[in-house]
Amino acid sequence: MANINSSSVVAAASLIGRSLYILASDNNDMHSSVLDAINVNTSLVEELMGCLLSCEPGLSCEMVNNYIAPANVCPSHYVGVVVGEPSFKLYLGYVDDVSRFVWNFLADRTSTPKESASSSCSKDCTNEDEVCIRAEINGKGVCVISTTRYFLTRRY
Repeated sequence: MANINSSSVVAAASLIGRSLYILASDNNDMHSSVLDAINVNTSLVEELMGCLLSCEPGLSCEMVNNYIAPANVCPSHYVGVVVGEPSFKLYLGYVDDVSRFVWNFLADRTSTPKESASSSCSKDCTNEDEVCIRAEINGKGVCVISTTRYFLTRRY
């Protein structure tokens, strides 16, 4: 991780965020105050880099442990594809720690609040538009509304 500059990652993320806003809104005003308000959470980027790009703290970091129970401390960077969610129907040995964490993290960050926040789960949620996140932690996950589905890494 020593050769990756977090400020460069933050700058790239800011550029991508602003570009996506311009593309999604058809706003051609490059000096819009909205563009200036699009900022990247620097501490989150640095924490994610520490968790996902090195063995120290690696997957033993608090953020990862809030979502999954990792099998390894050092993150794997193997690339593969499986469509869907990392449910318990899928043999978890095929879905690596990084994929399970990223799926849980993104489902959480892109979810919309539910009216009843007390919906817990151990693997599946009752409503089709919900997914169960954080289910690996003591078998007590939370159902969140998320229509977004992710492509996950799978080992064969």
